[in-house]
Amino acid sequence: MANGQNKKLVSVQNLNFKYNNDYILNDINLDIFKGKNVAILGRNGGGKSTLVKVMLGFLRKNSGSIEFFTSENKIGYLPQIREFDTSFPINIFDLVISGLTKKSNLFKKFSAEDRKRTNDLLIEFEIKKLKDKLISEVSGGQLQRALIARALISSPEILFLDEPESFLDKKFEFELYEKIKQLSDSTIVVISHELDKLCCYVDSIFIVEEEIRIFEDKNEFFKSEFAHRHIHNHKI
Repeated sequence: MANGQNKKLVSVQNLNFKYNNDYILNDINLDIFKGKNVAILGRNGGGKSTLVKVMLGFLRKNSGSIEFFTSENKIGYLPQIREFDTSFPINIFDLVISGLTKKSNLFKKFSAEDRKRTNDLLIEFEIKKLKDKLISEVSGGQLQRALIARALISSPEILFLDEPESFLDKKFEFELYEKIKQLSDSTIVVISHELDKLCCYVDSIFIVEEEIRIFEDKNEFFKSEFAHRHIHNHKI
């Protein structure tokens, strides 16, 4: 993962998002810097996934500003697997390599280097033998590995991961963040209920429950009242 370079990657100011006139996100302000990995915590329905979707433009904000200081093709995103349409007729290889496409060029012709990069990631994630399988023909854990590889393939400068541990077997779940560290120099922003597994890989913790509470230093979080609500049997 990235080393600290004090480069701001994204800035959010006075962000508001409503659904049916109810605030889901209320006056959100945050900055994310290169090399400062972030864990986003909060109760179910508190707005964690919504925040990331609004930041990435999948949902339209009601007010406020969102500014990225990196190019579109240097932003990686892993959505929750349950939001992915597994009936779509695409095989594992094409799913992973599709992470290299841009909104402005959805029909990009892939190079030999692109295909090699794809095959290398399939090997790393132990799904090379599944490359010709349709996504409807593989298990949830195998699909999740492919989706993580897809998020990594563009070597993103910032990588958003929404519950990346879902459906992974326990062995790979514990290896996940070390593998991302080995394969990528990305700054990660991860939504997770498994802080014990990612704690040593993050620097800051954001609590999102309609409003936001930011702990730039994760150790300050562990000393706070929030730690008792969000962590069980966790030792610093």
